[in-house]
Amino acid sequence: MTHQTNLFNTDPQVAGFKLDYMEVWNWGTFNDKVYRMSPHGNNSLLTGANASGKSTLIDALLALLVPQQRKRFYNQSSGTENKGNRTDITYFFGNYGQQQEGESGATSLKLRDKSARSVLLATFNNSDGRVVTLFQVRYYSGEELRTVYGMAHKHLTISQNFADFDSNGVWRKHMEKELNTGSSKRIVEFFNGPKAYGEKMLLVFGMRSDKALTLFNQIVGVKVLNDLDSFIRDNMLEERDAEEKYKELRENFQNLMDAKTNIEKTKEQIRQLEPIDRLAEDVLLIEKSIKELQSEKDIVSYWFAVRTVKLCQEHLESCKSELRQLDDRIKANNAEKRRLDEEKSSLEVAINSDSVGQQIKDIEKEILNLTERFEERKKKEEKYNTLIHKLELPQGVDSSTFQSNKATAQKQKVALQELLDNELSERNRHLKNEKEDIKANIKSHAETIKYLHEHNNNISGRVAEIRDEIIQHIGATADEIPFIGELISLKDDEREWESAIERILHNFALRLIVPEKYYRQVNEYVNNHNLRGRIVYQRYNYSAALREFANRQAQDNSLLNKIDFKPNAKYIDWIEDRLYSEFNYTCVDTLEDFNHINENAVTKEGLIKARGGKHEKDDRREINRREHYVLGWDNREKIAAIKKEYENLLSQLTIKNNDLKELDNKRKETEERKETFSRLLDFEKFDDIDWQSYSIRINEKNEEKKQLESTNDRVKTLQQQLEKIKLRITDIETQNQNLSRQQGVLDKAKKDTEERCSENSNALALMDSVDVDEFENSNPDLLLVGLADLEARLRSMQNKVDNKIKNKQTEKNRKENEVRSKIIKFKNPSEEITTKFRDWRSDVNSLPDSVEFISEYQTFLKKLNEEALPSFEKRFNKYLHETVINNIYTFRQFFKDWESLINKTIKQLNSYLRDINFNVYPETYIQLESSKKRNVNINEFVQMLEKAIPNMREINSTIDGQRIHFEQHVLPLMQRLQDEMWRKEVMDVRARFSYKAAELFKADDQKRNTYESMGQLSGGEKAQLTYTILGSAIAYQFGLTKHGCDSSFRFIAIDEAFRAQDEDKARYLISLCKQLHLQLLVVTPSDNIHIVEKDISYVHYVERKGNASVLYNMPINQFKEERQKTFESK
Repeated sequence: MTHQTNLFNTDPQVAGFKLDYMEVWNWGTFNDKVYRMSPHGNNSLLTGANASGKSTLIDALLALLVPQQRKRFYNQSSGTENKGNRTDITYFFGNYGQQQEGESGATSLKLRDKSARSVLLATFNNSDGRVVTLFQVRYYSGEELRTVYGMAHKHLTISQNFADFDSNGVWRKHMEKELNTGSSKRIVEFFNGPKAYGEKMLLVFGMRSDKALTLFNQIVGVKVLNDLDSFIRDNMLEERDAEEKYKELRENFQNLMDAKTNIEKTKEQIRQLEPIDRLAEDVLLIEKSIKELQSEKDIVSYWFAVRTVKLCQEHLESCKSELRQLDDRIKANNAEKRRLDEEKSSLEVAINSDSVGQQIKDIEKEILNLTERFEERKKKEEKYNTLIHKLELPQGVDSSTFQSNKATAQKQKVALQELLDNELSERNRHLKNEKEDIKANIKSHAETIKYLHEHNNNISGRVAEIRDEIIQHIGATADEIPFIGELISLKDDEREWESAIERILHNFALRLIVPEKYYRQVNEYVNNHNLRGRIVYQRYNYSAALREFANRQAQDNSLLNKIDFKPNAKYIDWIEDRLYSEFNYTCVDTLEDFNHINENAVTKEGLIKARGGKHEKDDRREINRREHYVLGWDNREKIAAIKKEYENLLSQLTIKNNDLKELDNKRKETEERKETFSRLLDFEKFDDIDWQSYSIRINEKNEEKKQLESTNDRVKTLQQQLEKIKLRITDIETQNQNLSRQQGVLDKAKKDTEERCSENSNALALMDSVDVDEFENSNPDLLLVGLADLEARLRSMQNKVDNKIKNKQTEKNRKENEVRSKIIKFKNPSEEITTKFRDWRSDVNSLPDSVEFISEYQTFLKKLNEEALPSFEKRFNKYLHETVINNIYTFRQFFKDWESLINKTIKQLNSYLRDINFNVYPETYIQLESSKKRNVNINEFVQMLEKAIPNMREINSTIDGQRIHFEQHVLPLMQRLQDEMWRKEVMDVRARFSYKAAELFKADDQKRNTYESMGQLSGGEKAQLTYTILGSAIAYQFGLTKHGCDSSFRFIAIDEAFRAQDEDKARYLISLCKQLHLQLLVVTPSDNIHIVEKDISYVHYVERKGNASVLYNMPINQFKEERQKTFESK
């Protein structure tokens, strides 16, 4: 039916690599010894009874030539149901059957265990002398079957080269050393897995692609093709990685979308931050106003203090002058009274020398005595009435009312005394103690402020005084013996950590550094003096050279990265080393982070985790207040904080003074009321206030006196003169009493003024001097306010300023609450935002939650506007240009190139097919034809891809041309490609075509038949077409050319392809192999040998002996002789 054509001009002996021999050791049922199959580059026959082990040897070839397990199929001659029974593992163990165990279980019977080794080896020769030996070694390591892949460019044998195999790799090193040493190229190579091994095989054998190995696998179990279209597409046309190309496009597209998303995210962040920024500016303006108002309040306090001192001094001078005048008037009155007393005595003597006058004198004495008693009772009654009126007791007193009032007085006196002794006394003691504490704090703060003004650091109090005493005694300076805290300061942008870091470093900062120069002197002073306090100092004896060997590790969020050191300070290296060794704390933002750190961690709130599981948090008031901070060499903030506290203490002192005055007034009122009741009880009986009886007797005596005086004019005249003098003396005494009271009032006013002047002078000593000219010019009426009204005016002005500050503070609080609300919303956005912008939280997590650090949000906004947004927009435009112009074009070109390659491949396959006779009478040949399918999805993809290619003139005609083109054409394409099933369908260019075979006459190239479906052919025609197509595929994939190819692969194996009824098909296949100069290994049972025996040179006979297989090699002639002897013997 067919005859060999002259497809290639090369001699069959020089037509590429052919199998010289294959060896197996411990493979399947070939057990315990090396078996060799040796065709010596010729066609050969592998035969034997069924289940003797023929397919086992073919599977060994497959293992060597198709290394990827997913691409090779063992035992292809068996039914489909048995193909999966054979694996590398079953071949390694030599499974040969199963043993029934119980009713349902079965155990595999094996020739070997895991301690065995399995070796496969095949050597291919080329007539130009080149040799390629492929080998694989399998062994168990633990529970894993491992494989060593290798290739050598010389003949190897299992017995000579693999007998010393070991799993540790020593054998491999010996082989490499033995074969590669002294050679210019590597004779033996080992590979890290089947992929590298397969790639090297393709290169050495000149195969077009790994489809050649797949094709070899298919040829082994060749069957008549049922689907010509699928076979051509899957086995003869190159598959290109369209998915990888799509991933490249998607990655670039994703970069573009990421940039777009970043722009949208940045704009949304800017949108949310802008109101925060505006509110921050408002808060800053309000804070500025508050500072200005506070400054105004300070100016008011300063001006009024100065004015008060001035007016007090003037008032004191006035008081002193008035007191001097009052003293002079009292002295003059006393001199006049002495003169009048002398004149009064002379008149009394003259009156007493007269007899009538003596009677009158006696009556006057009696009247005087009665009058005194009268006046005494009258005065007592007046006092009594005053007291009961004041005490709101019943008036119009008689004996009964008197007794009732007396009983009430006794009860009230006891009750008031208890009030004084208990409640009021205790309250007074408590307030005085608080006042003394405040005064002590005021004094301490004043001394601290004075000390800090004199010393440029933050450490004060007794510990600072001890340092001063030490350096004064030994003649050192504060720079030579500093506190550690004077050399360390918190960075300005880390103020949120100030409280926590102060707690950790507080005691360390209060240590003195004593250099070796002063060490002994300091020890002597400290040891021999009562320090009246506590001091800790550190001996400084330090070698900086050791720092080069220090292995330091500090994370970005370490405490050590949040502090600065004083420039040019001597001891910084030593301090830095101590900080690294003792205080390398991690500053964490959340408790979650804190919980995951084993030791040395701190939160902003001051929770400290030290070594050994120790945890500590100190929230005592004296620890957390800024005036107690000790770090830093600039104490302006601390002075300001202490001044603020000092002013607060002054306010508290004023409140306490007012409370004490109010309590004192209440105490005085209570004491006075108690004393009033006591005085009321002084009136023991009603007679003490009964003056009426004495009034009657006085009237009687006055009548007697008048009768006597009417008879004596001289005495009457003297008496008149005496009365005038008495009246004058009484007037002088009254004047002196009034003048003395005025003196008392002035003395008290002078004392109060002196105290007021002292208080204001002390306050001025603590105030910074300010310019008050503008204030005076703005308030000229204040110069007209007197001292008495000055304090009220001060309170009025301070209240106005305080009200303004309060209003501003309220406004600030309101705006800060707005900011706080917006910050919470910004840091905890809606689900819609976090879903769209997944990295939103990571962007903003580092921003503080506190409104105190609102400036960080402004900095973040500025960075977004000036850096992030322009950068993202630039990146977006860059990616947009690349995606729209470059990447989409490249993507489309990939499919165009693939389509061109398909056409080129079909053309090349057809060139092979033209030289292969399909039929002889008449001579015909096969050509492959392709036509595009009508597929809606593919058409949609092609159209969308074409539209995605931009018209440069159009997209550049407007500013947004690229963006519009992207949104209208590129974005829809990318979204459509996200559908994986659709994408896989439309991106396989091979699937865009239908393939068929046409039979043409060689004489005139006219078409004879077209074969679109194998179903339209007879059995023989199907086989003939199958082998013809396979032939062209072999020529294409194995690298065969018309000009010969010294690197082509010329070996195929066919497992049980021939049956007696298929003799014509077999002969056509053998003829085809001859045309292609292919070495053929045919596997067939012994009863079908006659089909191929004319075309083979060697026979490899497999026989089963017990549970193992054996292999015999012999030339075909010897095989025929043996067979003839067997027939003759029968």
